[in-house]
Amino acid sequence: MTPIAIMVFALSSCFTGARPTLEPVDTIVMVDDPAASAVLDILGSTPTSTSFTVSYEIVTNFGGLTTLAVVAVDEILGTSVEIAETRYLFTAEGTTSTCSTTTFECVNGIDETRVSDRQLTSTFFKQSAIERIRQDTRVAVAPANGRQDSTIADRTSVCADFSVVDSQGAARTKTYCALADYAVISAMETADLSVRAVAVEDSIDTARFQPPA
Repeated sequence: MTPIAIMVFALSSCFTGARPTLEPVDTIVMVDDPAASAVLDILGSTPTSTSFTVSYEIVTNFGGLTTLAVVAVDEILGTSVEIAETRYLFTAEGTTSTCSTTTFECVNGIDETRVSDRQLTSTFFKQSAIERIRQDTRVAVAPANGRQDSTIADRTSVCADFSVVDSQGAARTKTYCALADYAVISAMETADLSVRAVAVEDSIDTARFQPPA
């Protein structure tokens, strides 16, 4: 099978340009798995929607902690990622900040330790998912099963189911689904996380792109 080349994108700065997109890293990753590549291609693409909001329910399986998260993207304002009481801001100009929605304090840069207890990062919806898929492609015991799912937030998702063996030798299935029009994950089921989009809107609340007050 001919390897499929995909460009991996990083959220090291923000959504920039005329459309919401991610700055590319000069790294080509060869993935010889059509189902995995289909999901990765979506996550690495430019959204067709220029302004949208996706709400997620996330369960950290180790401890059963439930977290609500909201990702908002706008071609002019940038990207806002709110995870529980932490708001990450990526402006279109390239600046970043980490804010608390309870104390209203903000600091420059992205402080991932604010949500590390939830096994999450500020890029859980894209770059972190890309890295997880790449890893599972390497350790899967068989090619991923590709499928479509229209039950997630009433939108059509492209999914890949991986068969893996955990450290205790038990067989498990890991699932990743992506929303084609939005270039973000819609669902993710792994050993440590259960992520599911619960709502998708083709609009944004501009207040989400400001420090909380």
